[in-house]
Amino acid sequence: MDCPHCQTKNTKKLLKSTLLGYKKYRCRHCETQFNERTGTKLNFIEYPTAVVMMAVHYYYRFKVSLDDVVELMAMRGLYLSHQTVHNWVQTFGVELGIKLQSKRKGKGGCKWHVDATYVRIKGHWCYLYRAIDKQGNLIDVYLSEVRDQEAAENFFAQAENTSGITPTQVTTDKEPALYPAIDTIFGEATKHRDSRFMNNLLEQDHRGIKSRYKVMKGFKSFFSTLVFCTAFEEIRQFFRMKHKTRAERRRIVPSKIQKLNALIS
Repeated sequence: MDCPHCQTKNTKKLLKSTLLGYKKYRCRHCETQFNERTGTKLNFIEYPTAVVMMAVHYYYRFKVSLDDVVELMAMRGLYLSHQTVHNWVQTFGVELGIKLQSKRKGKGGCKWHVDATYVRIKGHWCYLYRAIDKQGNLIDVYLSEVRDQEAAENFFAQAENTSGITPTQVTTDKEPALYPAIDTIFGEATKHRDSRFMNNLLEQDHRGIKSRYKVMKGFKSFFSTLVFCTAFEEIRQFFRMKHKTRAERRRIVPSKIQKLNALIS
């Protein structure tokens, strides 16, 4: 293992390990000791990585509150506070969202469905712009306090950068602000199809985020909402298994959970 301090490969594995069972190393160059989690956000957490990822997975995948996650963990003999779970999902939600975004770059379709749905933050309605492709795969999400042309342009620019794809067709529900935004960002090369009926695919897909945050006590800040929505959508897309039977999904899920855990460890 490379030294996280001086980046040299001249390291030696020690016979002893940490209290949590992680291997310890010593750098022959800078004479410092480190373990498998040194240099990561997990280094000073007094629980194994598997426990942290279990709590994060529960929170983002299922319709549970922080207190529900605490109870689920207690059933497994792990006693946490709701604030601990909150810190974990905020800290590692950002990292998971970024890594999952980078892994699916360039893999989306070129025909997009775009719309904005409402999200309540500290008593005020904000707007979550969402885009999926023709197959229902996630393109990107963008949270905004307003719903105007500038917000739409920012969303389209971000979506193009995130997905690595310039769409050939964008379907919307006739929202006025989206017309000039599409022309400004994509130009004439992108066809704009405005039909509420043809955008039903995205309208139905809104149920995912809407049903998830309804069981929570509400969002208290813009940043925490952005972190949650981004991580939730990315993890939801990661576990999306269209046209798979229940038996096939049971076989695939364990490997997907391992891959998700490997992104943080």
